[in-house]
Amino acid sequence: MRCLNSRGLELDWIAQVTEGSLHNYRQVEITGFSIDSRKIKPGEVFIALKGERTDGHLFLEEAFRRGASGAIVSRAVEAPGAFNLIEVEDTKAALQALARAYRRTFRIPIVAVTGSSGKTTTKELLYVILAERFRAYRSPGNYNTEYGLPLAILAMPQDTEVGIFELGLQRPGDIAELAEILEPTVGIITSIGEAHLGFFRDLEELAQNKWELIARLPQDGLAILNLDSPHLRQRRGQFGRVVGFGLEAEADYKGSQLDETSLEGLRFTISSPRGNFAIESRLLGRFNAYNILAAAGAALELGASLEDVQRAVVAFRPIPHRMELRRSGLGLILDDSYNANPTAVREALLALAKLGTAHRKVLVLGDMLELGEWAVEAHRQLAEPIAQAGVELVFTLGGLAAETGKALQERGWAERVVITRSHDELKEALLARLRDGRNLILVKGSRAMELDKLVETLICG
Repeated sequence: MRCLNSRGLELDWIAQVTEGSLHNYRQVEITGFSIDSRKIKPGEVFIALKGERTDGHLFLEEAFRRGASGAIVSRAVEAPGAFNLIEVEDTKAALQALARAYRRTFRIPIVAVTGSSGKTTTKELLYVILAERFRAYRSPGNYNTEYGLPLAILAMPQDTEVGIFELGLQRPGDIAELAEILEPTVGIITSIGEAHLGFFRDLEELAQNKWELIARLPQDGLAILNLDSPHLRQRRGQFGRVVGFGLEAEADYKGSQLDETSLEGLRFTISSPRGNFAIESRLLGRFNAYNILAAAGAALELGASLEDVQRAVVAFRPIPHRMELRRSGLGLILDDSYNANPTAVREALLALAKLGTAHRKVLVLGDMLELGEWAVEAHRQLAEPIAQAGVELVFTLGGLAAETGKALQERGWAERVVITRSHDELKEALLARLRDGRNLILVKGSRAMELDKLVETLICG
């Protein structure tokens, strides 16, 4: 990961806020920060992190050979060509302290988005809406971790008028740690679903960890919550200013008259404190209506107009591999291969079921990971929603997804389920069974299953 934009920061200030000592000073222009010596750009400061597998201090020579303007290190090192070495006690803590100090130079709305699903889409939607009238910035890609978030903060241009960041949760304490670095003024929780349950006792504990974002907002901050989630609805009284959104519960921003049957995208109406307005979107699936509601509500609360929302949403394209409708020789592919958890798979199946089409509906399912001891049962429980979704053929990849296939076979689906163990076997099965090209294929699985690569292979032929 690396930080892309020039911050105009001074080395002595960096040393001060990281409680480090500067050695072998040379006057330079700092253009950013990087933790990857292989991708460093001229002018960037290299931060030598020590991980489980390697140690950034071993790559100082490479970093300076590629044009580093300095480095933050945790021990005295000898590296040919090295200069502007800031020695600190802990480089990870220094990165986070630097990001926190830089964030405190801004007196602007800082939005943090978290949730079991929909984080990135909501972040990107909110960005395009606010960019209609503000100098908006959002964290790039998936820079939402203990390392990525600080780099995203440090990449924020100094003339930014509103910043939008994503906070990822994998283990207990992650959201609290990230919120303490970012110090957001607005917190959005998109959903509470069955993600990362291998690290949490149950949904209640997961919800409480998501709530750490709201607990760390300032007293005059703004919480924007999905009130259709009972875990969030019951907590709304624990914070001062709460704005709710939803499709079912009473909410400040409520969607109604939802039409999710067209391959062209969603259509619905939003009732808001400013009145009712129509939404047309190219996004598919009921779950994306929640993402639109969250982004629209946040944007309007931050000063956008109804017209800003409508204009930005109708132009917004799906993020790659997130319910992206694509064409291939096998027919249409609903590429939702970026990641998966049980809640997200059910939502994707519901979206597939609602779509009006003459195409055969097909599911390609890869393993859902990070579910701990519940993993096998979670996969077997998908048999019922698959059966109800109008799916005609199911192809599975991986040992856990095979449990879904077996559960379907026990229901009498022996001829409609193909269980595979490798990408090559899966591709061959798809080409053999779907050769007529009249298919609508939903592809869903955890990121580590690399089903995105399969999709690209099918599209490219």
